[in-house]
Amino acid sequence: MSQEKKIGSSSSEKEELKDKQTLINKEFCEENGIADLTLIVENHKIPLCKSVLCIASPVFRTMLEGHFREKTETEIPLPGKRYDDFVEFLRCIYPDKMQKVTERNVYMLLPLAHEYDVRNMMKRCQTILVKTVEKMHIRDVKQLYRHIHLSEMYNLEELKERCIYLASENTLQQFKASRTIYQISDASHYKIIELALRRHELDKADEKDFYVKTNISHIFSREEVSFNLHGSFYMDSKNETDYLKSLRIGERYGLETGDKIISSILRQKARDIYFDNIEEFDLLPEKIKSALQKKN
Repeated sequence: MSQEKKIGSSSSEKEELKDKQTLINKEFCEENGIADLTLIVENHKIPLCKSVLCIASPVFRTMLEGHFREKTETEIPLPGKRYDDFVEFLRCIYPDKMQKVTERNVYMLLPLAHEYDVRNMMKRCQTILVKTVEKMHIRDVKQLYRHIHLSEMYNLEELKERCIYLASENTLQQFKASRTIYQISDASHYKIIELALRRHELDKADEKDFYVKTNISHIFSREEVSFNLHGSFYMDSKNETDYLKSLRIGERYGLETGDKIISSILRQKARDIYFDNIEEFDLLPEKIKSALQKKN
């Protein structure tokens, strides 16, 4: 009896799955049900309109309108594609659906957007991935290397640069461990190490501009750390690099100076204090740089 129920249940599930797939496949026909092309993905037939593919993708346009055999075919198999991923891709390019690229679907859409040269989708994927990295993986070196690997596969320069700078805040041991998992290019790997060394050089130079007052037992608290800087944390300086030095030192030693210095920077706008193209700004600790960018 239980075996009969099991067989009946299995058969019912298959029917439900078949009905669901049939419904999905009909999503991409015109309202009157007319389609002039069928794509075959993982043995599923997806009827759709050829013109939509040609408008969305230069690759499909060349395939379907150029001098290739696909031009005269009514059914075209797409080997190596995952059905669920391709359905999601179609939902994002179909005008009556225009589903958005999100953190949920970006990793499945990126390879298809790249392969079929859907440029707007590629831009959206990069934007979402940068936000995902900044939201979830800012201190996860392995994930940063993973996203550098993706950026190199799919030519996402903004994502690559962002991840390289974030990764450079970490250690050589972490770089090596991460690279055994995600084989990023030598150029990107060495850039991370170069930036990490530059951060170290800045830290050493900063140490010359402050001193630590300790009590008799040589145990000091946060309040006992004093800066030997010009003015009050360079508050009166017109030099952008002086502000950045104060920010680095304050963050490095856990001093509550960040908001104070940022507020001062905002007040000094009339003095034309800007950080564009200043290396020290790019190498600020991420926490401080993000706060400064948000307030600006």
